[in-house]
Amino acid sequence: MKSISRQIIETYKKHLDIGLNIGSEGNISIRENQKIHITPSGIDIKNLREEHISIVDLNGIKKNKIKPSSEVDLHLMLYQKREDVGAVVHCHSDWASILSCLRKNILQFHYMVAEFGGKDIKCAEYATFGTKKLAKNVIKAIKNRKGCLLANHGQICIGKNLEEASHLSIALEKLSKQYFFCLLSKKFKMLTDNDMKEVLESFSEYKFKH
Repeated sequence: MKSISRQIIETYKKHLDIGLNIGSEGNISIRENQKIHITPSGIDIKNLREEHISIVDLNGIKKNKIKPSSEVDLHLMLYQKREDVGAVVHCHSDWASILSCLRKNILQFHYMVAEFGGKDIKCAEYATFGTKKLAKNVIKAIKNRKGCLLANHGQICIGKNLEEASHLSIALEKLSKQYFFCLLSKKFKMLTDNDMKEVLESFSEYKFKH
């Protein structure tokens, strides 16, 4: 079985390869009991090694000598507020970032929006990166959801494990691109509330198997 650090590094590099981040953008964490393993601050993804992964407890106290990501408060607050969260993925992906700069919620244009837990995917209000204000804004926007946009910033997704959170980050980028072009066309049709209710009921039986 792969170590937690190895899982984080391989996922981080996969996101680099498919264009969700560049350089040292974004961050990833995994919960392990009462502590989290999180990507470090300011290290280029290409140079990341297992010994670079930071470990902090759920109160933010460092358990090794590695400085955690500047967004550690955001990750910690998600774990503190959501017992269902086992992993967090934050990206600066292009299409999600574009929509976030437009400060657009993603509405019920496609049934796969329901994969995130509701009939829409919200955009959290803007706050400076690395602040508790940003963390609080995200907690509000991601309530009863598995992902959201961050205004003028990017996207964040959560999952029961890293595999699910990573899958959702890729899915959110795809939906963001599709929704952007639908908004340009002005001719697309939204799904009805009843349509989304049926999908959500079906998804309630869906088990993540990626």
